[in-house]
This record gives sequence, C-alpha cells and structure tokens, in this order.
Amino acid sequence: MVKKNRRTVGISGWVGKLARTVSLTIFSNPLDTPWQELACVQAQRFFIEHGFREAKSECGMADYQVCRWDVRHHHMALVMLGTQFLVKQKKAGRPQWPMLSFNDLVTALEHLLPRRQLTAEELADIISKRRYLRRKAKESHARRSQAAHE
Repeated sequence: MVKKNRRTVGISGWVGKLARTVSLTIFSNPLDTPWQELACVQAQRFFIEHGFREAKSECGMADYQVCRWDVRHHHMALVMLGTQFLVKQKKAGRPQWPMLSFNDLVTALEHLLPRRQLTAEELADIISKRRYLRRKAKESHARRSQAAHE
C-alpha cells in the first residue's frame, strides 16, 4: 500500500556491457524529493555493501557461532571497533598508498605485530586435542552411517 503523500520510484540500470542486470530500488521519500538525491542514495548502496563485505572478510563479522544474543552483540561490537580502526588506518595511509585495502592492513598487522611463541608442550597439547576431536568426529560419523544403513 502506497501512501498518497509518498511516491514509489524505481531507478534501474545495468552494470557492464554484457551483464544486463536490472537493479530496482523502492523509495518512500516525500514527493518533493529531487531525482538527483534519489540517484545519490541509490549510488551509495555500493559503498555500504562493500563495507559489509570487508567487515565480513577481514574483521570476522561472519565468524561467530553463538546462540545467545548478548554474546552476538559483544562480537558485533568488537567487529565494529576493528572496522573503525581499519577505516582510520586506511584514511591515514591514503596520501602515501591510495589503493590501500583492509586486506593489506590486516596482512601488515599479522606480519608486524609480535606473536607469542608456543612451547613444545603447548604445541603437543594443541595437536593431541585436535587429534582427539578428529577421532571423536570420525567415530560419530561411523555410528550415524551405520544407524542410517540399518
């Protein structure tokens, strides 16, 4: 249902010479909103979606496996904090490196920041835990497969 003092507008276009994908956007702006402003809002979608893609790939936005909402909110707050740090670093490095990306910054941080060295006992403990979990998963899979075939 469209209100009378609002308008529903579709701005369409295509990307590339061969791919003729039509993008449709529905606005509910006031009737006196200029077309240029609507086109500007539509064009900003790319930057918003690009920001989410970078946060998912480089800051771990998609790397949570939790059930409680408060833990998810905590995770998202940390992701936003990390994203803000990377945006500030990208902006500060723009004069010297105009094509600097989040991936470049994360790679640089991984190589420049010191890492704690594992002792032989810690490494052996990590390997034994992984082997134990793999063995348990394999046994569980075998039990499920056997139960499914019966």
